[in-house]
Amino acid sequence: MPATDTAAPDRFPNDLVLDLARAVTTLAEQNGLRSFSLPYPHTAQLALDRVVRYCLDHGRTAPRSLAELLSWCTGPGHAHPARRRGPAPAHPELWLIDPVGLMPTRRCLELAPPGRAGCVEQDAVDTLTALERRCASADRYSRCRRFLAQQPVISPPDRFGPRRWDAVVWNKVKDLYEPVPESLLARGVLRLCGTCGLPARAPDDERESTGTTWCEAEDCPPEVPFRMVRKPAECKILKRSLRAFLSIAARTEEEVLDVLGRIGAGYTLLAGSGLGTYRVTGAGPRPCLLQVHDRHEPALLAGRVGTSFADATDPALIVVPRRATGRAGYRPAFEAALSQECSNRLILTTPDELERRLRSLNPPATDLREDPYA
Repeated sequence: MPATDTAAPDRFPNDLVLDLARAVTTLAEQNGLRSFSLPYPHTAQLALDRVVRYCLDHGRTAPRSLAELLSWCTGPGHAHPARRRGPAPAHPELWLIDPVGLMPTRRCLELAPPGRAGCVEQDAVDTLTALERRCASADRYSRCRRFLAQQPVISPPDRFGPRRWDAVVWNKVKDLYEPVPESLLARGVLRLCGTCGLPARAPDDERESTGTTWCEAEDCPPEVPFRMVRKPAECKILKRSLRAFLSIAARTEEEVLDVLGRIGAGYTLLAGSGLGTYRVTGAGPRPCLLQVHDRHEPALLAGRVGTSFADATDPALIVVPRRATGRAGYRPAFEAALSQECSNRLILTTPDELERRLRSLNPPATDLREDPYA
């Protein structure tokens, strides 16, 4: 159904949007959003039933099929919360499926409810937790985690080329890679973004990113040539949940670690910290905790980190890319979604603000000065 169809429900309740996000992520995992076969996964059938019921109750034209329902999700406005019940998406145009990539958008992946089937973020947390147990040492786990973050796609030259390949690390992580799904190919070719290295797609077989192309990171600069993989059957790709919640944040995390190294701060990746929490020492008046994220939905991010640090007593820095805080309303939405208790301990910052933030954490009273980032 076209996005301009006035009969389409342009405003769904927030809980129905969450059900749709869950259904889209489940379908993408099983069917690549390209074909559908009965019976549908339970989450998708339930979402379709609930949307039909909502449309009938509100005098709207209901979708005639699951495919039609998904077509609504490729345009702005169709899946947009009508009222706030829990954290609501901050962006006014919530696309759940990218119309070029034909894959769930990052907002869709962030919206899928935690603790339920279809939650990609929880799958990433569970996968890293299991990997940490298998590694049995902090150093080995740290090396494996970094490998996964920096190598979303593995090809034969990567394994057998001139660069040294860490066989111990590969043996620990190889089961987290899978064959490249057909849904990511165009005419048998896999395009990789020249900036982030994640899968990309372009209409009309374009060879570099433009305003009409898609990559999984969604934020990469235009006019960067794609890497063309013409024998994708020889490649392996990191499972989607880790691409979405580990690899996309990898560039920002590297910036953060570079800053910590430059100022001589010590940092340790804490055990059992899910996507990754660092304890930072020697960079300010007191130690602190630090997490790196790259998220589109600040209110949802606030909810996640508020849960992660509910029992922490040290302050925690939540580092996101500068482009994130540059979006209108991002910082206020994050801060408004924090509980009063967390708002005193959780600080949203960026890599270029990090050094000053670290040095200004709870300074002695005689050193208090106005913080330009407050």
